[in-house]
Amino acid sequence: MRTTFIGVGEAFDDNQLNTSLLVETAESSLLLDCGFTAPMGFWKAATHPLDLQAIYISHFHGDHFFGLPALLMRMKQEGRTAPLTILGQPGVEAVVRQTIELAYPGSLAKASFDLSFMECSAGQNIVLGHMCLGFALSDHPRPCLAIRVDCGDRALFYSGDGGATADTAALAAGADLIIHESFTMDADTPGHGTVDASIDFARRAGARQLALVHIERDVRKYQNDQLQQRISLSQEPHVIVPESGDSITITSREGDNFTSQV
Repeated sequence: MRTTFIGVGEAFDDNQLNTSLLVETAESSLLLDCGFTAPMGFWKAATHPLDLQAIYISHFHGDHFFGLPALLMRMKQEGRTAPLTILGQPGVEAVVRQTIELAYPGSLAKASFDLSFMECSAGQNIVLGHMCLGFALSDHPRPCLAIRVDCGDRALFYSGDGGATADTAALAAGADLIIHESFTMDADTPGHGTVDASIDFARRAGARQLALVHIERDVRKYQNDQLQQRISLSQEPHVIVPESGDSITITSREGDNFTSQV
């Protein structure tokens, strides 16, 4: 299972694209979130962009789904014919269709591929191709569903936005890779994850590797030394701060189960 960090930035980062992840296996592909700056990164990083099977929207903030009109209209221009599934919280179909209609009126009716929608709820399990998906609510001002993706004996967890909850901790337990929103270095940032909290979360989950994403832009610019010091203190899990375009492959649960490309 290969995860490409299409983007790792927060909403208004001037150096990193919005946090968005492309998860691929030999049989299935899923894009996790698609904010307004994510489509350009997707087209650069995806080897077979028109083969994308599904898009998951963790919550309805612009930096997590406003990129859909550009992504879908590019697919239309490129001649996509295969159907595409969009997953999200109840009401996802109405929200997505309204967003696309506002951006490009009438365009969906002329598309050469069909959209289908699947509503997701906390505690639900969904089978998508060869992937099994599970969901839990994080602590965020706008309801946000963290997601777990299992494929065979491999698993990753993506928090979306928000701090940890008992439900997200249960969902993440035993995941190989945890990708967690870590907005600040502060000990308490209501509605968001922090660097220390994310490291503790991943340690408790028993994860082998943790990727810190959605870090506030000024933390990246002015507190990088402090950030790297915090990371260096973590023995387990192994902690990384990926850049847009990096990828991680989970190969198995035996031995060294990660291959990272930076």
